[in-house]
Amino acid sequence: MSIVAIIASPRKKGNTSTIVEAMVEGAKKNGKDVKTYYLNSLSNAKGCQACMGCKSSGACVLKDDHADILKAIRDAEGVILSTPIYFGDANGQFRLLQDRFYSFLNADFSSNIAPGKKLAVVVSCGGGADGAKATADKIEGAAAGMFKFIPIGKIVFTGANPPDTASKNSAILEEAKAIGKKF
Repeated sequence: MSIVAIIASPRKKGNTSTIVEAMVEGAKKNGKDVKTYYLNSLSNAKGCQACMGCKSSGACVLKDDHADILKAIRDAEGVILSTPIYFGDANGQFRLLQDRFYSFLNADFSSNIAPGKKLAVVVSCGGGADGAKATADKIEGAAAGMFKFIPIGKIVFTGANPPDTASKNSAILEEAKAIGKKF
């Protein structure tokens, strides 16, 4: 596959997933294959166990539902990372996976994942923009800084209550499709 889309929202038809699905549509129109992962659907997903096994093997040694996602990200040419904001930060489903990105670092903290993967970030929240923007910047900054991903677009969608708000916002959906076409 060429693009991996991560949806951390527990809602399969909420604002976060609606925006990511529009990005996926744009990527597919650009001829890309996309695999979407709904983190809330995983039945066996753990955070990093700090076992350091990845430092000798070059990849995470845990065998759970995140293992396939980590491999898919490693093999992909592009990644869409998305999360709703819960209590001022990325939600728990996202954080569990993001902590496992530690396996993309060697013991000397150099990256062991191919640089140059395209990256899009989606963050949605019901509240104000400042915290959501800071979270989106933090997610983008970590992926670009540590793993040399190339940011191609970021959407911070505020006022995202009720869960169908994004589906009624043609401007945000068009922006998402345009970002998707950059993959």
